[in-house]
Amino acid sequence: MLRATLALFVAHLFDRRYASSTVNTYVSALGYFHRLAGLRDRTKTFYIIEMLKGYGKIGYKLDSRLPITLPILVRITKCLDVSCVSQYELFLFKAMCTMAFFAFLCIGEITVSKRDVVNGNLLQLNQVSKKHSGNGDVVSLIITFTSYKHHYNQNPFSIVLNRQPKACPVQSFLDYASVRGRAHGPLFITHDGSPVLRGEFSKILGSVIRLCNLDPDRYKGHSFRIGAATYAAEQGVSDDKIRHLGRWKSDA
Repeated sequence: MLRATLALFVAHLFDRRYASSTVNTYVSALGYFHRLAGLRDRTKTFYIIEMLKGYGKIGYKLDSRLPITLPILVRITKCLDVSCVSQYELFLFKAMCTMAFFAFLCIGEITVSKRDVVNGNLLQLNQVSKKHSGNGDVVSLIITFTSYKHHYNQNPFSIVLNRQPKACPVQSFLDYASVRGRAHGPLFITHDGSPVLRGEFSKILGSVIRLCNLDPDRYKGHSFRIGAATYAAEQGVSDDKIRHLGRWKSDA
């Protein structure tokens, strides 16, 4: 929680247009007082360090996108019930949103752009498998990544998605799979079998974010991935594990 709060503090200072040197001074002071109190210095975690590096490099162009947190994700799934025009669209976007959050998915792994319909990182249906309990119920999903950013010379990597009490990615996928069918190809497709366009996903997400009374300029497709890292940090997941789950090659 402290790391997430610190990240939001840095973002707040950016909104107030504080100079990079001033922000570094403030963060250093916080770290100093933590050490005086015998507490762990949270200012030395990898994504706080990288936020400060980015602040210094690009100044006021620092990424202003906010994380989609678990409570916001729950609100999004509820608002989809009233914003989607069909059951297929509802199941599709619920699965996209919940799986994007819990699997640290990049927007390029779930959508394509009009200019680049051939996307080597786009998830395929055969990359998702199910794990069953003794009585046959699906208890988790396994997503295997064979191609992703920085995957050069890397072995295939898998993430296990377990059932959740709210915004469950497993149930959302099962609902979507029941209407999608078993046709090979991209994991997320429209009713006519085409990959979901990034612009269409962004349009739906923007309308739902407005229904949640949030700023659509601050919550984009990448906000699921940011939120996943934030949520993992709040749950006590180590920086190394977060980096591994997010498939980041370096601290950046």
